[in-house]
Amino acid sequence: MKKSKARDRLKSPHGYSALGSTAAVLLLVAAGQTTATALPAHAATWQPPAATYTASAPVHTTVTMDDGVKIAVEVVYPTDPSTGARASGPFPVLLTQNPYGTQRSDPTDNGTYFVQRGYIYVASAVRGTGESGGQVDWFGDRQGKDGADLVDWAAHTLSGSNGKVGLDGCSYLGVNQWFTAAAVGKNSALKAITPFCTDSDFYNDLTANGGIPTPFVAGIAQAEPRGPEDDPATDPQSVTIAQQASGGSRSYDDAYWQALDVQQLMPRIVANDIPALSEAGWNDLFPGGNLGAYVAAQNAYYHRPLTDPIASGEPVTGRYQAIVGPWTHGEHVNEATLQAIRLEWFETWLKNAPTGMADTSTPLHLFENGASGWVDSAAWPLSSDARTYYLGDGSLTTGKPAGQGSDTLAWSAATAANTLTYTTAPLTKAALLDGPTDITLYARSTTPETELSAKLSIVAPDGTVTKQADGILLGSQRALDTQESWYGGNGTLLKPGHPFTQASQRPVTPGQTTRYDISLLSNFTRIPAGYRIRISINSQPSADFHFPVAPTPQESANLAGGVYTIERSPQAASFVNLPLTTPSSATPSHEDWGPSS
Repeated sequence: MKKSKARDRLKSPHGYSALGSTAAVLLLVAAGQTTATALPAHAATWQPPAATYTASAPVHTTVTMDDGVKIAVEVVYPTDPSTGARASGPFPVLLTQNPYGTQRSDPTDNGTYFVQRGYIYVASAVRGTGESGGQVDWFGDRQGKDGADLVDWAAHTLSGSNGKVGLDGCSYLGVNQWFTAAAVGKNSALKAITPFCTDSDFYNDLTANGGIPTPFVAGIAQAEPRGPEDDPATDPQSVTIAQQASGGSRSYDDAYWQALDVQQLMPRIVANDIPALSEAGWNDLFPGGNLGAYVAAQNAYYHRPLTDPIASGEPVTGRYQAIVGPWTHGEHVNEATLQAIRLEWFETWLKNAPTGMADTSTPLHLFENGASGWVDSAAWPLSSDARTYYLGDGSLTTGKPAGQGSDTLAWSAATAANTLTYTTAPLTKAALLDGPTDITLYARSTTPETELSAKLSIVAPDGTVTKQADGILLGSQRALDTQESWYGGNGTLLKPGHPFTQASQRPVTPGQTTRYDISLLSNFTRIPAGYRIRISINSQPSADFHFPVAPTPQESANLAGGVYTIERSPQAASFVNLPLTTPSSATPSHEDWGPSS
């Protein structure tokens, strides 16, 4: 770990029911053809080209991978609007890799905007889906190699190509861009990627919450139309689903998930010289804005520890930019503003247009919730400021409890039997919630396993309660990894890191007071003076928890009948560490990075 003082303030002080197709629906970006041109405000001197061409009908073909599997692709070309004939070109190529098409993927769905402005657009069906051969898997090196083969074909074999390729797409179609960019090698024809609506760390972001598996991958599998050679009973993705459900290796953050951690791909992506513009939402399937990808890319570029926060004053590059808006999954991606921003990114890197987009010292673009405006930053979090509140008798106070106290929760397989709430006094000054939050509970349990869920909300003077972030922790996975944890001023724990491995697991000792550090997802919200901050504690995820969990049979057996006693005494003072700083820490952006709602 880099030992600068700035880094050490934020790093370790040492060195629903079945999800079914719901997740799939959320992951599918609504097909929409937007032809209006919106000029991103940051392109003050550069004007996006007007629509010059029309789009051809999709042309079907197949591309053979290095292992002989044939991938189905559809190609749309720019055409002369007066004659309908293919334009002479050559043109750069944009590629998207889709696992959801029940029929042949139609590149005109989201590609027409770009085709009209001088790009060939290619949509492929991911291995094992649609009309493509092979067996489907959950991302990984094989899909990365397929992407690299498709890039090579698009650059050197595809008729009309000028040899330069970019990657486009949202959700699954965004994530596989990271794996392709890591697989292409140096001096590739791949010149830029736009992985929108993606997460960074699959295990912690989507397939498990706090060490407890979710039904996410199983839900996606139901939405994928299986290819002619795929057997859903035996394909690699099905192995993952079965192991998660049964408590096998992949229910832990094992080597399989480590290999799928996008953050760990960043050194390869940077070494391959692939610029990336990412986008996510504060209210996405994986709330918190996928800031791990931005942090890891910047750190990889400057040879810093990958998962360290970026402190104020540390260098950053405009080659790796991120947009985090007030959006749900896939919202606004194919509307005018974000299409124009993606176009500018491709024009910058595939056409060498003098956009100036990469010449920024603040490549992180955040929507400030509560202030309804955009902020540009280099650092994340913006500040190392932190504030500690202790759990009292329904209150959150800055001083430790003076006397003995406790509160009780009961675990139920169906729902939380009760909820504990703790609220601050009204804030005397406005504050900015800036990053991840830690909730540390000292608790006793009657069972050898615990499930503790926490939610952070703000309470308006009129009593309106607005959720900001949540988190959960399986008690047997409470081991703290100080090297992966983030710390604020005075060594205040802000983002507890847990290994979530089989080796780090240890049972809860019934009747013994035990410490649990619960990580709440990142947020960026201005809290006005007069508002209060509330923490809610449950023994199950609350009804509005960001994603359901599905404990394995063994976990459920160990949880059954549990009663938890939350301590709030001088000897065992439960507390919350909040990343609160002054609103003046945020510099308003002069640019429009997307709709506010």
